[in-house]
Amino acid sequence: MNSEELQHSYEKNREIFHTYINDIKLKMDVSIYSVINTTLIVNPYITAFPKKFFQKKYLFDNKVALFIKSSFKFYLLNMYAFFSFIIGYIIYKLVYKKKNIHHSDAFYFDIFFPVDNINRDKKFNENYFSTVYPSLEGNTIDYVFLPRILGSMKNPFKLISFFKIINEDKRNFLFEYELLTLFDFLELFMMLLLYPFKTLKLLKREITEVDILFNNELIKDIGNQAFDAFSRYIYGKNIAKEKGIKTIYSWSEFQVVERAFNYAIRTNNRDIRLIGCQFYLNYEIYFNAYIYDVDEIHQTAFHTVLVNGTNYIKKREFITYKSGVSLRYIDIFSYEGVTSEKNIVLLGSYIKKETIYMLQCMQDIENVLFKTHPALSVNTLQDIITNNFLIVNDSIYTLFRDAKVVVSTASGTCVEAVACGISVIVIASKDNLTANPLVKYGQGKIWDIAYSKDELENKIKLLSTYRTENMSEIMKISHWYKD
Repeated sequence: MNSEELQHSYEKNREIFHTYINDIKLKMDVSIYSVINTTLIVNPYITAFPKKFFQKKYLFDNKVALFIKSSFKFYLLNMYAFFSFIIGYIIYKLVYKKKNIHHSDAFYFDIFFPVDNINRDKKFNENYFSTVYPSLEGNTIDYVFLPRILGSMKNPFKLISFFKIINEDKRNFLFEYELLTLFDFLELFMMLLLYPFKTLKLLKREITEVDILFNNELIKDIGNQAFDAFSRYIYGKNIAKEKGIKTIYSWSEFQVVERAFNYAIRTNNRDIRLIGCQFYLNYEIYFNAYIYDVDEIHQTAFHTVLVNGTNYIKKREFITYKSGVSLRYIDIFSYEGVTSEKNIVLLGSYIKKETIYMLQCMQDIENVLFKTHPALSVNTLQDIITNNFLIVNDSIYTLFRDAKVVVSTASGTCVEAVACGISVIVIASKDNLTANPLVKYGQGKIWDIAYSKDELENKIKLLSTYRTENMSEIMKISHWYKD
């Protein structure tokens, strides 16, 4: 099944897929082991179950052999992570010297702390809620960070520099290491030991080929479970014991770390309000970000979900969705328009293999401006970048001023470009579901999807022609996306 056929299968069967997963959740016995299960969270970049479901690819393994292989992988990776976690704890105790003050009326922000970026910049630059803090400080309102440390498991000694940098920051932090006890380490170790066997309780009775596929991927995904699912659960239990915490604002992709954290708090403290902030431009196939009523029943959901715009508000019976604020997209609302339509701008994805595939598709197109994603170093792409690519580091809004068309995939910049009145081509994924943040409105007019290299060149020509002849319609679509 090629990428276009996979897309059509997805569009035809997506409701069946979501119903199938939610039915499993409704019938299962709820525990920490079930709510963090990788297969049921259905992040298409971690589990292959969604892709195989839509491909109708029913290839099965010997379950006993697969369980042994997956469990071995799980124990190997997670026991290494466990000892890295212990080393991180020791480093915290030795290096971290800040005396944090946690007031009962403070705002609590649960966000990622990318260790490599902080060490590189030699300071903590927060870009999730960054425009909020000046308002809080201007009104003398305290706030505290609940860090999700990212990128230290392979090499925990990075935390030495990290904690030295955080020591110099004047703001307040409540690290998970601060709250840990010996019993927590023992509980964490036991959870790791039990997880593969607890996963077997989720096996379905095999009536259909889809049931067999689910069971196959359920066992295979044991090896894909992340350590921070367990550590964040322990952190959530400890946060639930802290006095004075009333509300926590979480940057939410509703990943395993949030589900574990939320479940621990909600099953141990009914007084803390959890607010999930999805202030980004989402993709329809980013299934893990959806929050369903069954997640509320299982106590993994947020009490309120704030989203980037009305398009993302979901109709739920038990969960409150509301429009939030476009904290990351303030430039959209001050953008003054295209000056000259002369450049083809290629914006890289944070997914390396998708970026490489886009570069391959663009090899024969002249005068391409290429900007890599901030999370992906351009140095890792040097082998594929040829002379017809001009590498640029300008802001995307500077690049938009002279853009004829923007090409990208798996990136919210596609929506930003369309909202600024620029034509966009989304390159379909070569070997997975396509992460397209745009909706059907405006397809074939201001944006389109290309399933091959040849189709890409043709779609660029078609969109350019439509744009020349229908500028008023282009601006109408642009304003709709901006709203």
